[in-house]
Parts: sequence; C-alpha cells; structure tokens
Amino acid sequence: MSHSLVNIFAKRFLLARKHNRLLSFLSVTSTIGVMLGVASLIVVISVMDGFTDNLKKKFLGANPHIIIYKMDATPIDDWQQWVELVKKLPDVTSASPLILAPAMLANDRNVSGVMVRGIDASDASGLDKIIVSGTLKDLHKNTPDDKPSILLGKEVAFSMGVAIGEDITIVSPAMTRGAFGMMPKMRLFRYIGFFDTGLYEHNRTLVYANLERAQEFFATGDTINAITVYVANSDKANELAVSIQDKLNDEIIDAPVGKKFWARDWMSMNANLFASLKLEQYALFVILTLIIIVASFTIVSMITVTVKDKRKEIAIMRAMGASESFIVGIFIRQGAYIGLLGTILGNLLAIIISFILQNFRIVDLPREIYFSDTIPIRLSPAVFIAVTICAVLITFLASILPARLTARTSPIEAIRNE
Repeated sequence: MSHSLVNIFAKRFLLARKHNRLLSFLSVTSTIGVMLGVASLIVVISVMDGFTDNLKKKFLGANPHIIIYKMDATPIDDWQQWVELVKKLPDVTSASPLILAPAMLANDRNVSGVMVRGIDASDASGLDKIIVSGTLKDLHKNTPDDKPSILLGKEVAFSMGVAIGEDITIVSPAMTRGAFGMMPKMRLFRYIGFFDTGLYEHNRTLVYANLERAQEFFATGDTINAITVYVANSDKANELAVSIQDKLNDEIIDAPVGKKFWARDWMSMNANLFASLKLEQYALFVILTLIIIVASFTIVSMITVTVKDKRKEIAIMRAMGASESFIVGIFIRQGAYIGLLGTILGNLLAIIISFILQNFRIVDLPREIYFSDTIPIRLSPAVFIAVTICAVLITFLASILPARLTARTSPIEAIRNE
C-alpha cells in the first residue's frame, strides 16, 4: 500500500482521539513535553553561547589578538624592525609595541596596585571603542607643566576617588638612589579619562600611558616587553600566532632558544576558561535532552494505548491484506507527527523566550562575576537545526518499538476478543 494511505490512516487515528480522553491526554502531554524540552534546550544553549560570545568580546576589547614575547621574558631590542616585519605579514591588521609593568597608584586618599601598559597611541587598534572619557591621542600630549597623561580603568578611577584633570602619583617598584638612600621611583601623572572593558578585573587594575613616557619612567631605555598584534579574523588567531612566531624566528635562526620569539593568541591565554564554558554547554545539552527522552516515553504509552483502542481496525486491515510494514508505518507516523508538532512549538516558544530575555531586563546579574549585568543570548540557526534533528530523531526512535509490537497482533485473535 502507498505511503499516502499510511498518512491518511495515521491522521485519522490522531483525529479520532478527541473521543478518547486518555488518548487525548497522552497526546497533549507528549506534545507539551517535547515542546518544553526543545525550548529549554535551545534557550539554555543560546544563553551559554551568549555568555561565551559576550566574554570573547570583552576580552578582545581590552586585549590584543596575539602578544609576542621573548621566550626568556627579556626586553625586545630593535623592536621597530620587528613591528614593521609583523605589520607586513598576511592577515595582520596592525602591530604595535607594548611596555607592561606593575606599579602603585597613590593620592592623598587611596593607594591601589595596577598594571601599567605603555602603548603607541597612534597605532593601538581596538582600544578606541572601550574609552568612555578622553581619547588615545591625548596620551601623546604632556600637560603645560610637563606632566604625562594616563587613562585609568573605570573601577580603579572610582576606588581612587580621582577626578578627570587631577594629578595622581605612580610609584614604580624599581628603586632609585636618592639623598636618603634607595627609594622607589615616583612621578605625577595627569588623569585625562577612563575606559570600560566590561571586565571588572581589567577595569580594576589596568592603566594606559604613552609608550615613551612609560619607557622613561620605568627606565627601560629604547626597549619594549612585547608586541601586540591584531588580525583580520580573531577566530584564526591561533593559526596566525604559530605562523608569525615561525616567521620571526626564521629571521634569527642562530639565536639561543631563550632569545627567540614566542607568540601567544588570546584563545590559548584563556584556554581553561573557554574550555570550561564549552564543557558546560555539552553537559547541559545532554542533561536537557533527557527532558525530550522523558517526553518520548509518553509517546510510547500513547501508541500502546492507541493500539489497544484500535485493535479491531488493525485486525480488519490485516485481514484485508495490509502488511506488517504498513501497520508499523501508521503508528511510527503518529509518533513522528506528535514529535514534529512539539518540536515546532518548542522552536516558537524558544524564540519568544529569547525575545523577552533580549528586550526586557528580567534578571540583574553581578557584572564582576558574570562579565555582564543582564542575561546575554545569541540565537544561532545551527542550534535550532541541531536541537530539531535531535528531538525528531528521539521521538521517531521512541515510536518504533510499540509500533513493531502492533504488527504482531493476530487479526483472528483480535476480532475474536472484540
């Protein structure tokens, strides 16, 4: 018999359930179960994707895609040639020198430990978008009284209680000889603005200064600690870091191992964090898939009850020559219809919930813990497709066993019992 005839019988059995309260209840329960499972799975995975994507953007807002060091952590001499070489490499959008040094901020109210980043403000890609007040160009300018300028992270500026335009002292851990013996080096800097990376720890500890002023203050001479690199596609930073490292080291083949370059991409520097987030996604996918599996057991019960309710019809069809595969197909399609309906409704419910989460402030999160004060969500067609396939497959498999059991029903025995 044709597939269209199988569909006709499957739909008739489904529509006939409104006269049987138990079958109606099982059908509705199965559909709702699949719907809630699918919606929960999509929403939770989308929220996890949103957190990961948000965290990635926060990291890349304050950090370069790739950082190049010397393997023994010694300063980089003749850095200008290396920066120019990196700039010419494929897929590199910019490269700039970096001074990185710990220091203390102090005024008459507070003291705070910070990490000073000396940068070439004329070629610091990606930093403009995190600056709330002031500009990178202002770092190039000294004040009329010859004080260098600095930009502070939002949290450190708040904790120090400093106002824009106010002077603040930076204390270097390096000791200098003075009239009273060895003393830490100190200098007044002018606070010209602040930035917000979206990451509490970065806002609490980072300070940006002009490269030359930082070299002068920390007495590094014309050397730098690292080269920062931005590339066209941040997702390919890992591959490009290896390529850049090999290219630079090819230029100094005879150098000792410690003097060779080491390029680290942003993903490898935060590998543990992003790996744990990915593991949580997989774990949640498996756990929430159990909701769909539980709903599929209701489909098994529904088909079993349907078989009992339709024994006479099944026996007549068998007596008229219907094959086992025809009978099995009817009930498999019934389960598939329920699963497909529940999956479609689950997709729609997930879209509605996601819209509410994106447009209404349902939950306030502590930013210093979750890197965001609202629930981020990123809807991906791949997630909808994967969950839909998973749900339909589970409900289809759940329909096979009870459907096969119906085919073993003897038509003579079924009619005799009626």
